[in-house]
Amino acid sequence: MNSMGKDKKSFWLSLTLFNLCIVAFLGFALRSKILFPLRFLDYRGLLSAHSHFAFAGWAGMAFITLFIYDVLPEPFSQRKIYQWALGAIELSGLGMAFLFPFFGYNFLTITFSTLYVVTIVVFVPIFIRDILSNPQNKTVRLLSISALISLILSFLGTLGLMYIIIFKSGGSLLYRDSIYTFLHFQYNGFFTLSVFALLMNYLLKKGMAPDKNARLFSVVLCISIIPTLFLSILWHNEGLFYFFAAIGCFFILLALLNFYRFSKSTPVKQVFPPGIVKTFWTFSAISFVLKMVLQVGTIFPQLGNAVYGDRPVIIGFLHLVFLGFITFFLLAILIEKNYFTLNKKILLFPFIVFATGIFANEFLLMLQGVGILFKTNNDIYKWLLWGAAIVLFTGALLIALARFHIINKEKKNKATV
Repeated sequence: MNSMGKDKKSFWLSLTLFNLCIVAFLGFALRSKILFPLRFLDYRGLLSAHSHFAFAGWAGMAFITLFIYDVLPEPFSQRKIYQWALGAIELSGLGMAFLFPFFGYNFLTITFSTLYVVTIVVFVPIFIRDILSNPQNKTVRLLSISALISLILSFLGTLGLMYIIIFKSGGSLLYRDSIYTFLHFQYNGFFTLSVFALLMNYLLKKGMAPDKNARLFSVVLCISIIPTLFLSILWHNEGLFYFFAAIGCFFILLALLNFYRFSKSTPVKQVFPPGIVKTFWTFSAISFVLKMVLQVGTIFPQLGNAVYGDRPVIIGFLHLVFLGFITFFLLAILIEKNYFTLNKKILLFPFIVFATGIFANEFLLMLQGVGILFKTNNDIYKWLLWGAAIVLFTGALLIALARFHIINKEKKNKATV
């Protein structure tokens, strides 16, 4: 990649770290709103800002940037349309982040939400055309395209929510179906497939083409996306839904088996250097396995009803995927790419703080969820989770500051050369 391409890639990825800081701050604001009045903020609006910006500003922005600059070859990655797409994603994300907390759903916030949807709808066909016109590895191509198609399919949930908002009707079933359809195709589709598309691409750049186990794992994972949707909508109590959910569970278990085989056949020491990169990848892989196992568990009515009816458990699961699986993976990639290396040393402290916040948050949500299930809940968890949110925000802020410190050092070094 030429120097201009590297500069653009560095700019967008550095910007996503600033966005991660905003996501963490909004999470802290949500926890603060639970404990303190803060009448100038609307809780639902804050929640919408936090979730929308987490999807668009952090994870979505990071994955799409890496797809453009790591998966597509030059000169395709340098096309102006991709710069416009990334700019529109950032603009729409910031609009939602700063307007939702004060105005909730109104014309302005819906406009920014629509801008994000339109941008993705324009971007995806162009990206698919470019990746199909290049001799990409078939496994990387399959995962990348499937990930972006899942992103498009997640907007079916958005359309359902828009219908409810505009016509102020639809009922609770449509609302739940819309929410969980959106979350399924985002979490289990776009985010999960993007992680493995980038991982397979990463292996290729390390000189290790995905083997038979990796290819089979990828195919099964892609096939599982549609049937596992029914695991999220089993409250309809339809026999056919349970049939498709059972098929989804079969593919999840088959994917896990092939993930194990793929992991065993991959020389981890050659792929992930010892230290924080390998540690974060390990955390990400464990979180992925837990996510898949928990998905299978929800087919059992008692567990499924308990999980979907227990708010801390739902939030804990979403954070397990978003922070434990996705964010640890993205940070591992950025660290490995020397985005946090100064004088040949990795700046570790910000990541230690952030990881501590993730583990504290997950542990406390698990305890709070179990307490609600057994009717032994205690208000102390609200304060402890507020403390975990402070640690998460502090870690995210330190990560962003570390990156911008390195950027300034690089600029000064270039100026003196």
